[in-house]
Amino acid sequence: MSTEIHISDYSISDDTDLRTLGFSIGNKKVKTPTRALNTSTFFRNTLFPGNIACLNELYFTLNESSLRQINEEPAVSQKKNKAAHKSITQSGNKPTMCLLQYKNNELAPRIPTGEEIEILANTAYAFSDITPIPSIPKVARALTVDNFDEFLAYLHACYTAIMVRNKKPILGYIPATGALFTRKIVDFYIDHGINAFYIDFDGTMISTHASPLNALKVQLKKRGYEENNFLHYVNVSYGKSINDQEVLSARDLLGFGQGLDSLGGVHTGPKRNLGFYEWLKAHKDVLRNTNRLLNREDYGYYRVDTLGAGIVGMIPKDAPVLQSDVISPSENRQARAVKIVNLHQQCIESTVLRTMVNETPDKTLGYFGSKSNVLPVDLKLLSRSTR
Repeated sequence: MSTEIHISDYSISDDTDLRTLGFSIGNKKVKTPTRALNTSTFFRNTLFPGNIACLNELYFTLNESSLRQINEEPAVSQKKNKAAHKSITQSGNKPTMCLLQYKNNELAPRIPTGEEIEILANTAYAFSDITPIPSIPKVARALTVDNFDEFLAYLHACYTAIMVRNKKPILGYIPATGALFTRKIVDFYIDHGINAFYIDFDGTMISTHASPLNALKVQLKKRGYEENNFLHYVNVSYGKSINDQEVLSARDLLGFGQGLDSLGGVHTGPKRNLGFYEWLKAHKDVLRNTNRLLNREDYGYYRVDTLGAGIVGMIPKDAPVLQSDVISPSENRQARAVKIVNLHQQCIESTVLRTMVNETPDKTLGYFGSKSNVLPVDLKLLSRSTR
């Protein structure tokens, strides 16, 4: 079984890196740009339109003890199986990628042991149509020239574990790290027949990684893979938890304009020292600031508590939630409903962008610029003429 995906129908816009491509996972077709579904916030009766999304994303965070339980305790393994099956069913049986984050309990970062890698690889493979290399963000944050070979050895160990009995393509893990390491990681994957990747931005903004992102694209071109790759991206931040602003720019959607193909969920926040978290709790209302509703007409994420009665007018008529859920007095229910609405709007916007690449490829920068909440600094990053 080939570990590569076979790209077809590739097109790119003239003024940004917004692009569209097609490929199949198994016998299921994928078209990009797309927003991957994440059904963890769905209500039991949520019916999500099947024609606006192409992929489904599962995400589990695991450590030493939870890996041991999955491996040794049938009840725990069955619980994970049930959660995965529920998500796949709620997604309408979309091609699924099960992203695993390994987070060791010790204070110092540690690469998983050989046995842990086997459990991680087995779990990712069992629940995926395209098997992701598990992420190790604690290790990735501390990458240096001195320890980078250990990171590559980890990637190779994961690849080897998956390939023992592999019948699926592989999704390579690329952390948000330095340009030097990004180039070498791309080389590793190309050398092993892998051309689909996910970038874990680890709770940071895409705009803070312009250099390694460009290095990734350059290296793919050098290796002859400029038009033969797929880039999924997860854990993208736009600074919402530390901002009291009523409206924040939808910088996650701008990732499409930077050549990324598939937007995933936000499963982790930015990593800061403990003192900062204490300050944050004392000075900011994090729950309030993170509960935001997307308006795709102006690319703004609006703080729900500031909308008042106007929130009703911002709920799309075709949203897959009840209006009563979005204005629910229950904070938990409202937050879940808002996330479903945002997911729905992100999916719709990805289809709009897909059409633009094919029909008006010279007007994509102008389209992003027409959104009143897109900042000039972000437009500059999108423009091919200013990079």
